Amino acid sequence: MLVRQMEAADHDAVLALNQGALDGVGPLTAEKLQEIVGYAEQSVVSTDGEGALAGFALTLPPGTPYDSLNYRWYVDQYEADDFAYLDRVVVAPEFRRRGVGTLLYNVLEERARARELMALEVYVEPPNEPSLAFHRGRGYTEVGRLDQPNGKKVAMLVKRVG
Repeated sequence: MLVRQMEAADHDAVLALNQGALDGVGPLTAEKLQEIVGYAEQSVVSTDGEGALAGFALTLPPGTPYDSLNYRWYVDQYEADDFAYLDRVVVAPEFRRRGVGTLLYNVLEERARARELMALEVYVEPPNEPSLAFHRGRGYTEVGRLDQPNGKKVAMLVKRVG
């Protein structure tokens, strides 16, 4: 598996992968993806040796005009340069349990070391147990909870990386 910078040619596959994972991430349109990539500090994809998209991830620095409720919560809670916000990470179903998530997180966390924290959220109502276990295993701790407009609730998680 390889991790590289996301390119415009990846966007259709990224959108399809995102839309197939709406139980764990918010929906995306082509326009919204372009907007987020424009704000992103990191926009990466993981591919197998033959170029198939195995997963992708996007992190944002503080101080962007991104309108995400969850991102805004971190902006309100932490100082301007304290965090890298993991907006979304998705692994293709056929690549799950094969180390893709771990590889993406290793790259994201290493590149985020200039910041103090990696920040993200995971659904707790309804619970996303595999994601919660994955993040606990990587050293993420809960620092709050936030109700979502869709009636769900997320745990706000951080990990010291700097």
